[in-house]
Amino acid sequence: MKRLLAIPVLLSLLVLGCDKAHFRSTGRERVLLPTGEVHRGWYFAGAAQVDIDGTINGDAFVAGGVINVRGTINGLLVVAGGEVNVTGTVTDRIVCVGANIRMSGRTEKTMFAGGGTILLERGSTVGEYLLAGGGLVDVRGTVGRDAKIAGSEVRLAGEVKGSVEASGDRVTTEEGSLVDGDLTVASKDSSAVQIAPGTVHGALDLVIGKEPPPHRALGYTTGQLMMRVLFVLSLLVTALVATLLCPRQFAAVGNTISARPGESILAGLLVLFLVPLVAAVLLLTVIGIPLAVLIMFIYFWFAYLSQAALGIFLGHRMAGVEGKRGWGLFGPAALGILVVHACALIPFVNVLVYVGGLIVGVGAVVLIAYDEFRVVRALEPT
Repeated sequence: MKRLLAIPVLLSLLVLGCDKAHFRSTGRERVLLPTGEVHRGWYFAGAAQVDIDGTINGDAFVAGGVINVRGTINGLLVVAGGEVNVTGTVTDRIVCVGANIRMSGRTEKTMFAGGGTILLERGSTVGEYLLAGGGLVDVRGTVGRDAKIAGSEVRLAGEVKGSVEASGDRVTTEEGSLVDGDLTVASKDSSAVQIAPGTVHGALDLVIGKEPPPHRALGYTTGQLMMRVLFVLSLLVTALVATLLCPRQFAAVGNTISARPGESILAGLLVLFLVPLVAAVLLLTVIGIPLAVLIMFIYFWFAYLSQAALGIFLGHRMAGVEGKRGWGLFGPAALGILVVHACALIPFVNVLVYVGGLIVGVGAVVLIAYDEFRVVRALEPT
């Protein structure tokens, strides 16, 4: 837990002074860390395909369409992608979001996974806890401690050395599997629960015929997780449109937070607290109601944009945006947004990410809008 809570600190240190060489450009179709190469420090990569065959002595943050981790990561792995394959070794936690997640390697600590299909193949090892939620969750490897699993279908065919809490429309334990502790299963239909004899050493608790607890992954129900994915996708689309329509102002978000952090925080706090008060006063007058509605619309629009601000800032610090346009400007920002919101999936960390992004992001957007207003005023004929 301490390590998870340290993620915002790591991000803060990163955005204040990371080496841009640590970022592998999203502008390429494929990013490769070849076998035999050793990378020291934080590793950031994003592309259509990312292959990590070498060694990373530090934490890795990866996003892409297809991600293959075949090497060794001596640190934390945060990954978001369409297809994620982990066949190597991760010495710290794995935080993984993807449509298809396949784990045949090893993590010495906990694995958090949320996706459509999650498969822990035979021979795979999760050293501590497993928290997984998806459409199909199939556990055929070894889990060192407890497991909490939720999905439309949950299969246990490996070994869990602690207790298991499983919730799903269909839950099965196959012959040869083993739960050393207790097994708690929640499902609507008893015929959908099949527990092979001798597979549970502890107590077996079946919650049948009741509405099972909602499927959860990383503390979120399936619906909440899907809403979060759609929200992040909307931020990426908004960032892409902003990149194409107003690249200068888009790049200015990272520059403003970097060059004027104190002003961004102060402006954000003032706007967040004063604007609702002003709108409330205007609502008390009939003539001020339209203006109050307009002010609050702009207020919530700025709040929405602020949730992309930390990601843009992070991408700016990782890769730089000076002189870049189009995809070269969008790529680092997109990776930054994915990294920030992947970290926001972690309980408690999400509050820090959202509140910090809201304050700093709103402040930066307000400062940019004010600067643009001053430029327009300066160009007006006197």
